[in-house]
Amino acid sequence: MKALLLAATSSLALTGFAMAQTDATDGTATTTDTTTTTIIQDAATDVGDAAAAAGDRIEDAADRAESALDEAVTTDAADVAEDAADRAESVTDEAVTEGADGTVVDTTTTTTTMPDATTPVVPAPMGAPADPAVQPTPDTAPVVAPDVSAPALTADNPGMLGSWLLDRRIWTTNQPSSSAWSDPMLTERPAEWTDIAKVGDIVVDTDGNVLGYVADIGGFLGIGAKQVLLGKDALHFVRIGDDAFFATNFTREELEALPDFDKTTVMQ
Repeated sequence: MKALLLAATSSLALTGFAMAQTDATDGTATTTDTTTTTIIQDAATDVGDAAAAAGDRIEDAADRAESALDEAVTTDAADVAEDAADRAESVTDEAVTEGADGTVVDTTTTTTTMPDATTPVVPAPMGAPADPAVQPTPDTAPVVAPDVSAPALTADNPGMLGSWLLDRRIWTTNQPSSSAWSDPMLTERPAEWTDIAKVGDIVVDTDGNVLGYVADIGGFLGIGAKQVLLGKDALHFVRIGDDAFFATNFTREELEALPDFDKTTVMQ
């Protein structure tokens, strides 16, 4: 920039000098006006000096800007490092404090992250060893099956559902009711036995003990049947192969002579 200004000043001085010289009308050279020349030279000198000073000021301004930039970059880096050191020192001061008796007390708070309620808890696979670090709580303790005194049932010694007993047929041996019941070992139902009724319902007490059976005698498809209440010892369960039914020593005529079952005597 400074070189350009000096070049412009020199050019202006030469132009002024050329303008100071003029040609006469007769073609002869005229004498240069000394005063004019001196004024032009002085002006050129002043312009050159001003240009040089302006160039110096521009160069100085550029140097100051460059220095300021370097200082700003260095200062920012130093400030960042100093801020980081201050933060580290502050965290250390908060984590470790001195007690009243001069002992050092660690006040760092341990944060325990609780599982999110929306996160599903995957149970450990069956047979996996228990984690000794995890102690069971009342909410996660395994549930132990209580002793409900359930009967020991097997395929060879099965129980009977009430629904299975309903509609089970009742056969009479046609023996007098005064005859004692003997549990015969049968492979087939005797020919003299007669189908006379079916089990319509079962009566139990409040403790669940079977008290008796409601027998439906006669009728057609359950219509018009006479209902009588029989004690549990009046019927005997008989099983011959896949056939299962009840048998009794009471004849049809004896059962039909019983009073009708009073439904108001039982809870329904």
